[in-house]
Amino acid sequence: MKKIIKNIVLLSFLLLAFQLKAQDVIWFSNTPPKEMEKMFKTSGMHRWSAIDSKKINSKPREGNNENKYNKKIKKDSASSSKPVRSNKSSKRSYRPTTKYVQWIRSGSSVKDAAYICLDKNVDYTIDLFSPTGKKENINLIKDQACYVKFEMKDEGYYNAYLKIKKVKGDTLYINIAKAELINHSCRNGHHKKLEARPVNTYPKVSEFEVYRKRQPYEDYHYFTFSGGNETFKAIYLGKPVSDVKVTINTEKGWSKTMLSDENGEVNTKFIQDYFSEWKELEHRKIFYYMLEAEYTVKKDINYKGKEYSYIHYTLTMSDGYRPSKTMYSSMLWGLIVFVITLVISIGGVFIYKERRKKPYKEITFKET
Repeated sequence: MKKIIKNIVLLSFLLLAFQLKAQDVIWFSNTPPKEMEKMFKTSGMHRWSAIDSKKINSKPREGNNENKYNKKIKKDSASSSKPVRSNKSSKRSYRPTTKYVQWIRSGSSVKDAAYICLDKNVDYTIDLFSPTGKKENINLIKDQACYVKFEMKDEGYYNAYLKIKKVKGDTLYINIAKAELINHSCRNGHHKKLEARPVNTYPKVSEFEVYRKRQPYEDYHYFTFSGGNETFKAIYLGKPVSDVKVTINTEKGWSKTMLSDENGEVNTKFIQDYFSEWKELEHRKIFYYMLEAEYTVKKDINYKGKEYSYIHYTLTMSDGYRPSKTMYSSMLWGLIVFVITLVISIGGVFIYKERRKKPYKEITFKET
């Protein structure tokens, strides 16, 4: 009976969402369009898309700060009898830093979602927060495709938000594209026990939030993998909310829709969707998924001088996952069992042959 009621509730929410949907969902993606791939590189364990500073700044321009500084050094050394030493630290300060990128895409299909730009008529805000909760600089770049550009200097989890508002009928639609980005370098060293920093949420920026709960054993090297379980939690104004429709779509076409429980949580097992021959196994290969959560609040609100009775939130969040660990562990154990079996077989054959050998015996006949 409970299962039937749950299915009816889920169906009613699906119908409601279909009626309320005002536009295609907007989300942050780590993958650049094919025509712009050469302009960008991947960086970090999660292979975040980043501007390739080496390619863009391979030839210093005549009017840049570094050349002006070098000209000033030469001029001062020529006019003064005292030798002028080159300031190496000043040169280091002009080195380009890594600029990370998140692309803006529209549509629920991870593989086929369109790359879009935001025009001047779109009501949007963008925010970036460091692991300590400090607000950082983030810029919207309008090129062949739109993307946001920012720096990650501190170690830990950064949160980026793109918030878009649109009205239809009696409802204010708010699409929140969220990116949770981890910044870590093994060159910084490790503590005896690696622990990821706690989850940060920002109700003043995003009233409705969904985040992935950390695993008990999780560290900065953790990665979601196909065949593994993940728990996501939905909160509104800092408190968990039930009956939130959560849909997960993967790059390989798998999709699953769930409703959050009384704790605001949904637990899902990522389908094991990567199978290959041993010689083709890529244990560091990354596939991407996109989470879409919808929640409607009955609330009187004034937006641009007009009154509305409902707010419909759509929050999106994308991340990567890797092939199942069990695939590699099972193959490794299979290889170990094969080697052990081979050694035992060879040893058994050798012992068998040794035992079958008959010692030479000389028989002497005595003739009388």
